[in-house]
Amino acid sequence: MSLLHTASFYISSQRTNQLPPESEPEICFLGRSNVGKSTAINIITNQKRLAFSSKTPGRTRLINMFSLKKNENIFGYLVDIPGYGYSTLSTKEQKDIGITITDYIKNRKSIESFVLLLDVRRGITSLDLQLINLINPLNKPLVILITKTDKLNYEKRIKTKNHIEKQLESFNNIKTIINFSAKQKTGVSELSDYIERLILFKKDRI
Repeated sequence: MSLLHTASFYISSQRTNQLPPESEPEICFLGRSNVGKSTAINIITNQKRLAFSSKTPGRTRLINMFSLKKNENIFGYLVDIPGYGYSTLSTKEQKDIGITITDYIKNRKSIESFVLLLDVRRGITSLDLQLINLINPLNKPLVILITKTDKLNYEKRIKTKNHIEKQLESFNNIKTIINFSAKQKTGVSELSDYIERLILFKKDRI
């Protein structure tokens, strides 16, 4: 069985000090509200309702961790952190979410890689760039996942990807940029293979 298909809910927390010990590799999924983080996690784990997926932006306000197991031992975690950029949240709620995101990204030593999701129809926003600039000095690989690509035709999808590649060419931690569609299963195997190889390689080194 695929390591990702063993995923199960582990914990939800608003604060990083309530998370499990930093002993296993973590893959962090991040992006704007309603960009498709939960949907991406559900499809790569082959589970329809593992991560809560809502049509209402701003619903995920906690750090949600999903454990990956092999022979009953935890090998790593998928981490779904709160989405950002939803304007109807109060100023305090937006500030609290920003603090949670920043604290996790900067201080969680067990993060092995980041997966930043971008809506193909929006491209890179100023908030996305702020996040990339926050991650870049950490020298940890960043995968860019361009979501909902089924919403555009092939020519526009390629044009958008090329434009994003151009915008990010100055960042040295970009591992790869993947066009992704849960509906068409585009990019699913590429993302899944990357995560599994990374976690298994990390465990072999421990």
